[in-house]
Amino acid sequence: MRNILLVPALLGLAAQVAHAQVQVSGRVLDAHTRQPVPYASVQVPGTTLGTTANAEGDFALRLPQLPAKVLAFSLGYGRDSATVVQAGAALLLRLVPAPIVLPTAEPPSYAAQLLLRAYRQVQRTRAQAQYGQAFYRQVTRNADEPTEVLEAVWDVKASSAGLAGSRLAQGRYGAKPAPMDFSNFSVYTKSLGGFCGIAATDTADSHAVVSADPNKYFVLHYRGLTQSGAHQLAEIAYESRPGMPLVQGSVYIDLASYQVLHARATRQLEVKSTSRKVNFRDGSVTVEADFTPTATGALPNYVKVNSKLVMARQGKPDAPVRAESLTYFYDLRPAPTGLPYAGPDAVASDLAAIRQKTYDPAYWRDLAVVQRTPLEDEIMHSFEDKKVFGTLLNK
Repeated sequence: MRNILLVPALLGLAAQVAHAQVQVSGRVLDAHTRQPVPYASVQVPGTTLGTTANAEGDFALRLPQLPAKVLAFSLGYGRDSATVVQAGAALLLRLVPAPIVLPTAEPPSYAAQLLLRAYRQVQRTRAQAQYGQAFYRQVTRNADEPTEVLEAVWDVKASSAGLAGSRLAQGRYGAKPAPMDFSNFSVYTKSLGGFCGIAATDTADSHAVVSADPNKYFVLHYRGLTQSGAHQLAEIAYESRPGMPLVQGSVYIDLASYQVLHARATRQLEVKSTSRKVNFRDGSVTVEADFTPTATGALPNYVKVNSKLVMARQGKPDAPVRAESLTYFYDLRPAPTGLPYAGPDAVASDLAAIRQKTYDPAYWRDLAVVQRTPLEDEIMHSFEDKKVFGTLLNK
């Protein structure tokens, strides 16, 4: 691929490129600060091709032909694009921060009205599912030391209500001896609609904030308007009413379509210990979901989950325990696949499913959707060097 250039003198060679998969990579930066924009959306306009930048703004994307336009955008920013004309191109996309519009003097019921319209939009479009894949990565840390890694590629069925179904395509899991693990942490991602406050069914009796009666369980606050690419979004913050389990978060609703394009929720996490010498406190889990707008309903773009708590042990200092995951969705298409997806409420063990797969190190090295930060690379190398993945899965 290194000798392929799209110039008039090489028309025959260019025709070959049009039928090959061309990989490009790049980084998304804040145009003012020149700092990375984490988890920015990167898409090829007019197609279903796209990906999500990692925590350092880096991304990799396979294109079916050249030339091709690549577009980047993120919540709170405008858009930037570049045209790729050469294989192996490294792109630098700069997003200009969008101005925040302060809230106007809306009536107290305005936030509830927006949430009700968003709820009706979800119910109208939730059946318009699309099918593709998602890449899931989870890292658990005990006392700041990485002790557990899980990576998976899922076949997915997705809709405006979140992840409607999933099926493990490939996976790997590795763990080092540690007091605590989260081998089924993906439940927060698979049930992201419920965790992020999007009602899963058409019912007035819902504890979700995007529901038919959002005032029933939550205190609402209209925060004003922000920008996501060409979309103007209303931000609504919320918190549970006194006497209810503590939940707080925010929802961003597109004022033109009433699609939910971003949602975040933080809930208390209670962990009970089977040992009298170990206790857990100050637990919380935060789920953040980003959606891509489409004509038939928003589709999940990425889901971040961050869980933290403090472990207290007799005779030892308190130790923080954290589990973090990132899932991003790609190649979503409307054509059904016929695959046997498990619903988001299905009781399934990630580890049990992964044990049914033969571990293939080359698969993970060559997986185009994987774009790691240097820290993540270091973590993965430490697990691979100790042959944790192979020894565990081949037992």
